[in-house]
Amino acid sequence: MNWVKRSAALAAAGGIVMALAGTASAQAVNPFPSLIGAWSGKGTARIEGGKNEKLSCKGYYSGTGGSEMKLNIICANNSTKVDLRSQLKYANGRVTGTWEERTFNQTGTISGSADESKLRLNIGGGALNGLLSVSFSGSKQSVSLSTQGSALKGVNISFARNG
Repeated sequence: MNWVKRSAALAAAGGIVMALAGTASAQAVNPFPSLIGAWSGKGTARIEGGKNEKLSCKGYYSGTGGSEMKLNIICANNSTKVDLRSQLKYANGRVTGTWEERTFNQTGTISGSADESKLRLNIGGGALNGLLSVSFSGSKQSVSLSTQGSALKGVNISFARNG
């Protein structure tokens, strides 16, 4: 009889441990530590009137790897420059913050969701609204920005981690 009670107790304890492990893995994972550092790559900007511009890009993500991160992406060629900056905060799968694009003189707020491999963010400010998506895995990253209400209609960038 003791053996039956011990087996039942062990099985119950195992079930509790498995349930707790499942709960922990279902919690949101902060993506900011995976992004911190310098990135470089190529991109394309879509400008009002249907003009597409090929760009060389650099991205700098700074922070301690905690719940706050600064994002700075600069893309340029001889005739076009895109200078996007954001200050982001992460909590429980949600991202909030501010953003600005210095060349096209736009500013506003940012909000959305994040997981271990993607940021999905809504941007807004004044007459401008849009979407900013950052997908990443290891040393590769893809950034996509689409906007309405600005001469800058969108940017797509493929980044690789520097170093």
